Amino acid sequence: MFSERLRQLRQEKKMTQVALGQAVDISPRMISFYESGNHFPRDEIILKRVADLFEVSLDYLLGHSDLREEASLKKLCAAYRTLPEAERRTVMSFVEFLGEKRPRV
Repeated sequence: MFSERLRQLRQEKKMTQVALGQAVDISPRMISFYESGNHFPRDEIILKRVADLFEVSLDYLLGHSDLREEASLKKLCAAYRTLPEAERRTVMSFVEFLGEKRPRV
């Protein structure tokens, strides 16, 4: 999953493997290895650099989540933290309502 997401994100940004390698300070050859699924980053710093560059969560990058909007999630969490407990419960109830309302696949 990581290899697929990495390639997809790089192509969406119209970046070459060389440009991505320079941006995260690794060789283009390693980018190629990552995208082909032959290697996986051993260093968490590389993973964090890639996630930051593409503004996605590590969970998305690794395939644990389909939520890409890291900046939006951080903003939402920051706003949620400022709310009093009663308003937090209201927000959570509304989110649960929306989840129940959504058609099941």
